[in-house]
Amino acid sequence: MKKTKENIQAEKDFYRRQCDDMGQQILRLQQELTQVHNDAKRSHTTTALILKTYELINHDVSIEDIGKRFLQVILSTLWADRAMVLRYDKEAGVFTSQCSLGLQHNSSPVPGFNDTSPEFLFVNSNTEATPVTDSFCSAIESKYILWCFNRYEGVALLIGNDMEDRKFRLPFMEKDRDIVESSLNVFIDIVRRKEAEIALLNSERRYRNLVQSSPESIIVCCDSRIAFVNNAGFKLLGVENPEEIVGRSSMTFIHPEDREKIGTMVREILENRHETSLMEVRFQRIDGTTVDTEVVAIPFVFQNRSAVQIVAIDVSERKKMEKELIKAQKIESLGILAGGIAHDFNNILMGILGNIELAIAYSNPETEEYDFLENAHNASIRAKELTQKLLTFSKGGVPLTKSTRLAEIITDSVNFVLSGSSIMCDYSLPADLWPVDIDVVQFRQVIENLTINANQAMPNGGIFSIKAENIHGETMKSLSLCKKKYVKLTIKDQGVGISEKDLQNIFDPYFTTKDGGSGLGLATTYSIVKKHNGLITVESEIGEGSTFSIYIPASDKEPPTGNETEEEPETGQGKILVMDDDEAVRMVTVQMLARLGFSTVTACNGNETIKLYKAAMESGDPFDGVIIDLTIRGGMGGKETVNRLLKIDPDIKALVSSGYSNNPVMADFQDYGFRGIIKKPFNIRELSESMLNLVSN
Repeated sequence: MKKTKENIQAEKDFYRRQCDDMGQQILRLQQELTQVHNDAKRSHTTTALILKTYELINHDVSIEDIGKRFLQVILSTLWADRAMVLRYDKEAGVFTSQCSLGLQHNSSPVPGFNDTSPEFLFVNSNTEATPVTDSFCSAIESKYILWCFNRYEGVALLIGNDMEDRKFRLPFMEKDRDIVESSLNVFIDIVRRKEAEIALLNSERRYRNLVQSSPESIIVCCDSRIAFVNNAGFKLLGVENPEEIVGRSSMTFIHPEDREKIGTMVREILENRHETSLMEVRFQRIDGTTVDTEVVAIPFVFQNRSAVQIVAIDVSERKKMEKELIKAQKIESLGILAGGIAHDFNNILMGILGNIELAIAYSNPETEEYDFLENAHNASIRAKELTQKLLTFSKGGVPLTKSTRLAEIITDSVNFVLSGSSIMCDYSLPADLWPVDIDVVQFRQVIENLTINANQAMPNGGIFSIKAENIHGETMKSLSLCKKKYVKLTIKDQGVGISEKDLQNIFDPYFTTKDGGSGLGLATTYSIVKKHNGLITVESEIGEGSTFSIYIPASDKEPPTGNETEEEPETGQGKILVMDDDEAVRMVTVQMLARLGFSTVTACNGNETIKLYKAAMESGDPFDGVIIDLTIRGGMGGKETVNRLLKIDPDIKALVSSGYSNNPVMADFQDYGFRGIIKKPFNIRELSESMLNLVSN
């Protein structure tokens, strides 16, 4: 059939339509493939950039820098030109900008919104802006925005395009929502992790600063080795640099006798994961010296490893003070015993010594009996010296002090002890040495005791040195010196030395390492120094000799100048009242006074003394002086007696007598109304001097 012109045209139109439809389909397919490619590319780009943002967590960058990196990801993914991250302050009802890119904005808060506003607002040219978007559009100078808000985290994200430059920028599409929401959630996760990392770093920094500034020593041990030591720990162990100690075995710095105890403690901590109770441990410094500490240990994680953290407190000074207290308590215990027997013992000695002296005075020196009496007298003197040693420990052994210069006392005492010895003496006694308030008799005993010890410690000879110097108490705070000025004596020998075990006991009464030793020499020395408000310390090593250091408070008074000469015992006259509860003492005192030219009347207690004194005044024949015993068993003692006598006669001349007292009357007799003192047992010469001074005043 022959085709007509119309049929041919119709066929052409049909094929043309088919081609157009196919072209449209191909075009649509091409567009869809392009869109898929672009979406895949955007997704890939977004993923890659977000992963790079994640990497910033492990770098030393701020959260603001991470935010800007995140905004770069968003802008490059959505082909936008401006973006902002804000945080919502619920109490204030405003948003504040955290970081932004491509915006010219101020830091003023952006108004908030009501609770009914959606979490996600999508705005383009066909969407009417709401009040909330109006405020944000104004903030970022754009009406083409995406607004995404995570209510739970209080973080908002704004993204915008410039509507006047749309050649390469398209309005945001609904499909951008998923990218924006997921990206914001990823950013929040990144920021949360970074904030946690910063908080952890700050916490570690605060912890490290706290640990380093702690006055307590903190030591961390991993695998039985020291991994960390703070500044106080360096001082405790005697090191200056971490290299000297970190990495070394922890047992190196524990006293050998305490290592087993520490090893058990560490094992229990690692096995049971609980802290220990406070316990005493001796550390050993790098130079070998020992430090007493109290420690507590806890399980610890150090650089992802199981460890033990030890907190140690140096209690060396406290231990020294405790030892001093224990020594003082032992001395006090002996003092109670000494004080209990001193009065009776001295009364007995007074009767023995006084009668022997009277017998000697009436005996012919050419006779054999005289020699026997001299021997008895010398034995009594030794008994008196022993009593004085015992009294040194008692509460009543108060030093009768006066301002004195030490140089002559030191040289006389040392030369007397070392006379005929092969030991050489080395003195360092400066001329400007401060005077001190001391009981000369007691302090001679201190020097003699230490010299005797040195002599016994150097049987083959050697050098014995005594150095005196002025020091200020403020410079010796570690020794707890409370006064401002001290005279320090350093007494050193080259003897056999003292073991560490014995060193802590050498001041204990009756402790001795010598055959035939009494154990009272150093105990007496310690007590005398203590009663002078001083301090004595000792350092010694076997084979290296011993060094004693004595600190005595300096006096603010100048000692008497010139050479004082002793007056010869003289006789006198006058009527004396003698009060003592011991009949033997009364009898021998009366006889000694009679030999000195005095008449006497006796009383055995305070009431009788007051009665006799009052009667003598009323009769017109008063007493010229009174000798009053300080301690009367079961009756009125000397302190109360003289107080009552002063009311009867304010000008009474009273002499206090005692061999022991737990009152300060003997040291400060003037404050209690007495004119003088005399210590039992006394001899005729001492009684003569006291009586002549009494009646002449």
